[in-house]
Amino acid sequence: MIPSLAMLLLLVSATPPPKAKPHAFVLVPMPQRVVHNKGAFRIGASTNIVFSDQLPEDRFAAEQLMEEILTDLGERIEPISKPSPKAITLTRLTAPVSKSDLGQGYKLDVTPLKITISAQTAEGMFYGVQTLKQLIRANRKLHSIPACHIVDWPTLKYRGWQHDISRGPIPTYAFLMKEIRTLSEFKLNMLTLYTEHVFKLKKHPTIAPEDGITADEIVELCSYAKQFHVEVVGNFQSFGHFENILKTPGYQNLAENRRVLSPAKDESYRFLSEVFSEVAPAYTSPLFNINCDEVSGLGEGPSARLVRQIGVANVYANHINRVVALLRKYGKTPMMWGDIALKFPEIVPKLPKDLIALPWAYDPRASFENQILPFTKSGLQFMVCPGVSCWNQMWPDLDTASVNISNFIRDGAKMGAIGVLNTTWFDDGVSFFDDNWYELVWGADCSWVPATPTRAQDPELVRKVRMARFDREFPSVFYGIPGSKLSTAMKQLSTLRKNPVSGGLKNSAFWRDPTPALATITDPESITAYLGDVAKVTEQLLAAKPKATHNAATLDYALFAARRAKFLGDSLLAVRAQQQFNMQPVRNLAAELAAIKDSYADLWQRENRLWWLDKNIAKFEDLQTTIRKLYK
Repeated sequence: MIPSLAMLLLLVSATPPPKAKPHAFVLVPMPQRVVHNKGAFRIGASTNIVFSDQLPEDRFAAEQLMEEILTDLGERIEPISKPSPKAITLTRLTAPVSKSDLGQGYKLDVTPLKITISAQTAEGMFYGVQTLKQLIRANRKLHSIPACHIVDWPTLKYRGWQHDISRGPIPTYAFLMKEIRTLSEFKLNMLTLYTEHVFKLKKHPTIAPEDGITADEIVELCSYAKQFHVEVVGNFQSFGHFENILKTPGYQNLAENRRVLSPAKDESYRFLSEVFSEVAPAYTSPLFNINCDEVSGLGEGPSARLVRQIGVANVYANHINRVVALLRKYGKTPMMWGDIALKFPEIVPKLPKDLIALPWAYDPRASFENQILPFTKSGLQFMVCPGVSCWNQMWPDLDTASVNISNFIRDGAKMGAIGVLNTTWFDDGVSFFDDNWYELVWGADCSWVPATPTRAQDPELVRKVRMARFDREFPSVFYGIPGSKLSTAMKQLSTLRKNPVSGGLKNSAFWRDPTPALATITDPESITAYLGDVAKVTEQLLAAKPKATHNAATLDYALFAARRAKFLGDSLLAVRAQQQFNMQPVRNLAAELAAIKDSYADLWQRENRLWWLDKNIAKFEDLQTTIRKLYK
């Protein structure tokens, strides 16, 4: 029997409560300490924002707050540098707000007479402002903000996300700025762009596509992100996943196999040295991800003799050390995916002592301690790397991702992680980044305060209660829509993959020939039930969009996923009708597919550069050919 939410809350609350009083605030991430006081502060035309003219970073934070007040309340608030009654004051502290501050803590006091945000650092001030913005967006009554006292700081120093820019979609510079603005609101502070061949190199100009990322763009992006206290971390794949470079004319000689750079050739290191000379200086962050994951086939090419002599582990460790040595001249601290070292634990003691390990896993397991232990035993710093389960999907697998993100971050924090890197991947080059805000913000929530149970609590119950709270709060803080209906709709959209009609909501299912697909459906009623579920989700999403005061355009991507899901069911019904010599449903299907193709192109260009779009449009055209054959 599945316990009700009320039962879950009762079980979890059986342990002693925290010192702060319970509250009903809608905030993501939830602060460390919150006390709900009597009264409220009313924001009106006479309200001012007070900050020091000597601190331009605080001015930037104040401007963020002014934008929120204008959007949500329609009030234009003036910034001033002198004390004022009924003011919102940004003030600096001389000491951290707690022993766990990490230089990012803040205090927020709301009384009927004033609002004060205080922090020791500009980053803490920025995060205090983000919390006040959410009080305005999701907790106000008319123009009044509830009185409270908040003391807050992050559990983990680095709270990041990865955008895969190398499997097809390359985001526009404008979209990357949007990511930074949006996710910094939820106190994420690190971004890395997974890079294989898409960085436009002057020394190797034939590798990247015309729409590739340039060094100048990275320099500008780092500067832009700094305002939002987001560190853009350098990234270049330096061992595996090298196929896009190796298939470029003139670079086949670097291959171990078609996917792996050979560690047996000096030319490999000359190439990496030249790459780093252009990529590494573009990034201001001292961190740099060399990746080096999934090197299947190592030892089957030019390095075979070397592997026989010293073993795969030593060959791998030697490569990492040579790559790290190339980065030293740029003052970079290396980061590296942990899968190969996890497979061959003898690698770990041979790694540079300052290397930051990146253990990753994307399944919904109960514990991730075994992913982490090899690195903690060696004393290496590490960040845990869950994922949003979006790859190859029409819509992310929210059930899998929600458990994966929460539990991995929980175990990482418990075992001494310095941070989190929540990953998006676009393996087949079809899916959209805008599909993933729910799981990225869930990652932000878990990264600030992980869902860590006490000894008396059941970890699974703690996570479920935390998830239920997040479902209630996400629509309010991200879209400005109260209640949990929108979260429910997004989860119901994800759950459609359990019906066999959906093909697991995989992108590959969308391109399928519907005639053989119909033969696999043993229960015809499942098609009707499936389409009924799609209709309910679509109705909820359509009802939500006009209500959204923030990020409304991102709902177009959820609606598009629902539209593609509906097409799968409609295609099966159309084939059944065609088999009964009724051709009209097939013709309708062809018209809908043409419209879906046009919508896909529009949504793509909202996020991405044109490169690769033609390859995905060709998939639509191939399916159009298949559909036309049904009525010709």
